[in-house]
Amino acid sequence: MFKYLNHLVISKFVMAFSGAYLLLFITGHLIGNLQLFMGREPFNAYANFLQSIGEVLWAERIVLIIAAILHIITSIYLKLHNYKLRGEKYAVRKYVKAGLNSRTMIWTGLMILAFVIFHLLHFTFGVIDSKNYNYQELYTKNAYAISFAGDIEQANQQSMSMEALNPEPIVYERHDVYKMVIMDFRNPWVSLFYMIAVALLGVHISHSLQSAFQTLGISGPRFTRFIRPASIVYGFFIGGGFLIIPLSVLLGLIGGNI
Repeated sequence: MFKYLNHLVISKFVMAFSGAYLLLFITGHLIGNLQLFMGREPFNAYANFLQSIGEVLWAERIVLIIAAILHIITSIYLKLHNYKLRGEKYAVRKYVKAGLNSRTMIWTGLMILAFVIFHLLHFTFGVIDSKNYNYQELYTKNAYAISFAGDIEQANQQSMSMEALNPEPIVYERHDVYKMVIMDFRNPWVSLFYMIAVALLGVHISHSLQSAFQTLGISGPRFTRFIRPASIVYGFFIGGGFLIIPLSVLLGLIGGNI
């Protein structure tokens, strides 16, 4: 599986494309999580939709795990390869000039990996806090249709016609992911842990983007003046976007009705 490591150019492309896939997933995950600010109904509907496509979701998770493994192993290999090329004296001489991010990329990456495992055990599998994991919500599909209807008059007509056909709406049950997240993030220690972890994620992404472009040979003054600020902004967007969720719960800005 890892024979590609014998080819430096292929290794660089594997690291870059696996990183791009991970970044794409993280961005999509953030956009989905930000629906918490829309309220309980939209967020639980989104979570319920993901659960309804279980086979597709697990296939995507398997691809994600493979991409993460390839990215980690290739990153370590390329880092060791660079150290070997530079030599010990060169590495020491350049250490002072290297930024804190570049010197700690592997460590922040390993900490993020540990956080991802914790996050899966916490919110996906409910192993960490089973008490808050098992909340269930009763809802009707009629209410769901109205909440997403763009036109109020059309929604009212649709509601009346549905009630005429079925005077007593059918009640369904689904996992109350909204309440689970709110209750967990009301714990200051849990929120603090998540905020530190996602801040590290933002820093890691910021430098990873710069490093990826450099690895692929896209560097120099002409590119760096655009790549560096764009990477910082994107890292801030990812880290800040995730961080604002537990912070908003702690401040009572969302989930106050739970």
